[in-house]
This record gives sequence, C-alpha cells and structure tokens, in this order.
Amino acid sequence: METALPNIASILFFLTFAVYSFLVLFMLVWLYHDAESRGVMGWVILVPAFLTGTILGTVLWLVFRPSLKLEPVPVRVRNN
Repeated sequence: METALPNIASILFFLTFAVYSFLVLFMLVWLYHDAESRGVMGWVILVPAFLTGTILGTVLWLVFRPSLKLEPVPVRVRNN
C-alpha cells in the first residue's frame, strides 16, 4: 500500500527550485534597477545577463557598469 505523503526527495527538489527561482528573480530585478539608476536602459542589461546565466551576467555587470550619476537634491530654505 502506497502512502499519500510525498517523499523527502521531491520536497527537497521543490524547495531547492523555489529558492533558486527566487534568487534569480531577485538578481534580475536588482540588475534592472541598478542599470536604470546608472542611466542605462534596464532591459539592455537584463536580457544578456539572463542569457549568459544570471550569476555570470551579474558579475560582468558589476565589473563593467558605469559610475553612478548623482543628481543634486534641491533644497528650499525658508525665511523665518
């Protein structure tokens, strides 16, 4: 008689796949926002990073990314 409980191997496989998928999604979202904040279109970085394997694409972006373009924050001074 077979039990209705899933075996441990399938649970571990599902958990590993879920954690890996979450990390890939996190890296791709971070790459997109980092590229946009540096003045590069995010999808131009996102597609090659995904196609080269997300870890390799992320490392290449970290090595070759342009410097951050800081913008001054306007401050209003109130006269008392």
